Amino acid sequence: MAGFSNSKADMGFLKKRLDQNIAAGEKLLGAEYWATIEGYEGISILFRTAQLPEQARQQVEDTLPGGMTMTQYGAYKNNGEMPMQCSETIDGKVLAAVREIVLNKKYVTVKVQAAAESNSGDAKGLSRTLSHCLVFSDAVDLSSDDMTAVVKPSLRVVYNWVDV
Repeated sequence: MAGFSNSKADMGFLKKRLDQNIAAGEKLLGAEYWATIEGYEGISILFRTAQLPEQARQQVEDTLPGGMTMTQYGAYKNNGEMPMQCSETIDGKVLAAVREIVLNKKYVTVKVQAAAESNSGDAKGLSRTLSHCLVFSDAVDLSSDDMTAVVKPSLRVVYNWVDV
C-alpha cells in the first residue's frame, strides 16, 4: 500500500480557510508604502525601501535554582535603525539632501506609512513617526558595467523615538 494510512483530503476545511482569508480583507503589498523625511518631502518618491520599526521590549533572562531559565519583558525598546534604499536622479537630489543633513548635523523626523491603492493612500492607522533621527549614507556604487542599473544610495536612519 502506497502513502500514509491516516491521510485524507478535506476540501471543506480548505474552503473554510480560503473564506476566512477573504473575509480578513485585501492584503497590504510591500510596495504600498510612503516614506518622508520632514523638510525633504521632494525626495519621497525616490525612496525604494523602508521599514516599519520593530515593536519590542528588552528581554530579561533569569536563571533559576536548578539551572532552569525564565524570560520576561523588560524596558520598552523605542529606538533603533532603519535601512532605506533610494533611486538617485541625475540632479543628485537624494545625496544632496543627505549631505545637507550630515554636514549640518541635522536631526530629522521620518514618517513611514501604509499607502494602499485601494485606500487611496490613506494609512488607516498603519503609520509610524520616527523622531530625532540621524541619517547616514553608505558608499554609493558606480560601475561602467551597469548600463541598465539605477544608482541606488543606501541610507541608514538611526531613530531615538517612535510615535505609534
